[in-house]
Amino acid sequence: MAASGSSSPLSFYTANDSHAEQSTTPSSPARAKPCPYRQARKLPRELKEHCQIFLEEQLYTCAINLLNSTLGAGLSRRTPTGKAVPVPPPSQLALLNTLIVHPLHTTRADEPEHLDVSGLALGYLRNLLAIVGPVNADLRAAFRFCSVSRWGRRPGHAGHGSDSDMSDGEADRHHDRLRGRMANEASVWSRGQDLWTTVGWAFNTATLHPHRWRYWRVWLEYMLDVLEADWAERERLDGEAHEAHGKTGDEPLASRRQSMILMYLDQPENRQPGFKRILKALFADGGGLSSSSFSEVFEKEPRGPRKGSKKRKREQTLDLDNDKFGDYFDDASTSSGISEPPTPQKPRDARREASFGCSNPGLAESVALRLRFFRLLSEATFVLRKRSELNQLYRDFAAAIKVLPLHMFSLLVTQRENPLLPETHVTLTKELLHLLLPSNYKDPRKADPEGEAMGSLTMPMLEHCYVASPANTVGIEDNAKLSLVVENAIQLLWSCDMVVYTESFAEAVERGIKAREAKAKKKRTGRARADAGDTLAQDVLASSGKRMRVLVQALEASAGMQH
Repeated sequence: MAASGSSSPLSFYTANDSHAEQSTTPSSPARAKPCPYRQARKLPRELKEHCQIFLEEQLYTCAINLLNSTLGAGLSRRTPTGKAVPVPPPSQLALLNTLIVHPLHTTRADEPEHLDVSGLALGYLRNLLAIVGPVNADLRAAFRFCSVSRWGRRPGHAGHGSDSDMSDGEADRHHDRLRGRMANEASVWSRGQDLWTTVGWAFNTATLHPHRWRYWRVWLEYMLDVLEADWAERERLDGEAHEAHGKTGDEPLASRRQSMILMYLDQPENRQPGFKRILKALFADGGGLSSSSFSEVFEKEPRGPRKGSKKRKREQTLDLDNDKFGDYFDDASTSSGISEPPTPQKPRDARREASFGCSNPGLAESVALRLRFFRLLSEATFVLRKRSELNQLYRDFAAAIKVLPLHMFSLLVTQRENPLLPETHVTLTKELLHLLLPSNYKDPRKADPEGEAMGSLTMPMLEHCYVASPANTVGIEDNAKLSLVVENAIQLLWSCDMVVYTESFAEAVERGIKAREAKAKKKRTGRARADAGDTLAQDVLASSGKRMRVLVQALEASAGMQH
């Protein structure tokens, strides 16, 4: 019996340290389905040139309104004509994406109309994604990170070749290139270095700079929507190819090998062992290590808008006897009437808030986004990479969760509406149990050989292997974490209607609650005083135990009603 119900028709292989187990995957066999998107065509030359002029002259509202009108043409008709939708070149889409989050049009906007640009750009890109789709719109080409402009060298650059020296594709990109800093060196695609560096900084702002997180959260949500839609569409295209070949041979992967998530995984900056750098970005919390690893994307990004100029009337008379020095002591910025934008103060307890996640709204909001990234990584790794890489991804992800501060740990482990598939949640739960339980805990293969071979989480495993043990340390925080994972494991089976009440199971749950509470009361060797978070951990441990007792009582009542 599958641990997570029958929602997933496929299994994958993952490892649990020294022994291997079969588990479930978020991937599913590709099926040939109708294309959910409209076909795309290049924006007509005249319209493209108009948009290019608007964007280069920073008339962003005019450009976006023009693009929206071309996108919406004909969509209001009751019977779609099937006519292809005009789509601007990648260089223009890349700039619109930058406008979503750039400080000059968000937190540092001087004029109200500058603030409108961010929302208008996001609205157009979302409409484009919904109508044309990520593949037809060629968002893969638009949303590429690079250190210099990918659209061609700047005018006047030495060695700039003529059009006759270029291929057709290079010539198109050359003509589509946008001038201006916002489209080139100041864009998110140049400043961000790569996706994971950008993601790491974005998650840092959730704790350190809430005024910036407001916009980075929207950008992350949009990018995740793009990545997920891109993967789903390419899976459909591979399914189409499979159907075309009569479903013979292995399932095609050609389209998914061109997916955006794989493009970001294979960027040169990611050439580090395993997934360590990516996971470091997904767990960035604004602490010292995260801040040093992922610095601000845009120049002086945390600063707010410029204050209105308060140019004082200068004394033009030099009268030393009456302390009138004219403008002699005016510095350059004051003399010119320009004031530096203020820098919002970081909260004094920023690091503490990063450590205790649920006291920080931004950090709590970021949990679902972190898990969505992991789900994409898991699926792409399963389909396109070696099995050993998938095993390592799950082990590293579970190990990173295990050492998180308690509140952040609880947000990741106990989310009720979880972006992860139940199957993936089961695998991570078993990995965490393996990390938190003593080394002599009973091997699940002895409690339920068949279930363990399938990668399942079953009642025999819970009763005989997991629920009755304390943590492998005397630390109260580790025992609280183990209690949360055990509670979550019970609820996972409950949600799949796989929990059956027995007296022996109820006794095992009660033994575990008492064992963890008793072990948490032991003093660590040489510890002079209680840790600052002990009171919090004690509350979490006690509350989790109460909830498990309620679950057992509900199971008993349900079993009594059935009899």
